[in-house]
Amino acid sequence: MKILAVDDEPHILELLAMIGARAGFTDISTALSGEIAVDLLQNGDVVFDCLLLDINMPGMNGIELCGLVRALPGYEKTPIVMLTAMAGKDYIDQAFRAGATDYANKPFDIVELHARLRMVEKLVHAQNSAASSNTKDNEHQSNAAGRHAFELSDEVQIEGIKDLIGFTALENYLMQLSRAGIAGSQVVGIRIDRIEAIYARASTEEFFYALTETADAISDVFRVHGYKMAYAGNGTFVVVSGKATFEPSAGLETEIQNWLDERDTEYDNGNPLDIEVSIGNPIRPSTGMTKGIRKTFDRAIARAESRVVKKKNESRSPNIRLVRR
Repeated sequence: MKILAVDDEPHILELLAMIGARAGFTDISTALSGEIAVDLLQNGDVVFDCLLLDINMPGMNGIELCGLVRALPGYEKTPIVMLTAMAGKDYIDQAFRAGATDYANKPFDIVELHARLRMVEKLVHAQNSAASSNTKDNEHQSNAAGRHAFELSDEVQIEGIKDLIGFTALENYLMQLSRAGIAGSQVVGIRIDRIEAIYARASTEEFFYALTETADAISDVFRVHGYKMAYAGNGTFVVVSGKATFEPSAGLETEIQNWLDERDTEYDNGNPLDIEVSIGNPIRPSTGMTKGIRKTFDRAIARAESRVVKKKNESRSPNIRLVRR
């Protein structure tokens, strides 16, 4: 794995190279500023698999650099780990909004940094395998209905939504909120009803249109309290909201549904693309460990799926009237 580490302090770069080597990551290049890093990425001969970026640098800081990297062709999904002593929520929010995948605190815990690099390595392998598979599928792919270069369960990338990040990045974001001692976050699962039918009927372009419209509706409803969300596959979104108090999901579900109904979404042939959503009740996250956070996400998704089933059963219930003579 080819790594680029960017920090304005030479001894930090030396430390990162040493820590990386101990974990078997020996192909580490370094840059002493964001400007040097951009030049390497744009004009150098090496395509990097992972970037380690210090946040607090003179000139171009790490968050600005992260945003620029995401705009470079070929680096849209490259794992980016932010390195910083800044543990406040504002810095965490800015970093993940700019496109960060993970966030490592200074001073470094060697065991933890090794674990993060191994997580990145697995993510790189998974992305490369998916890209290879999609390339082969696309050679025989048309934009016909129900023919896609991805499975319904895949965590496909949705463009154009400000605070929609990768699923792995969302896990890391919630982990950082926990470590920063920030209370009050809640996790909500949101699922598109009858997503299987949309996947089977829609072209790839129409399917992404449905996902994007849903993500836009979620964004509009949740932005007042601050949020991050990710697409988890199977028509399901997971939202980490900054709202401190719980409220029944029915109100949020109605708001999002009203937003979608006003859009009058259609297939390309003019037939209605009726997007309906189901929202599970919010969950206070189980924090402190990655497994606890993944369990929280799984519970949130399960609650949204249960809501879908409940609505189906309610719609099938017969309307029986007692007639008195």
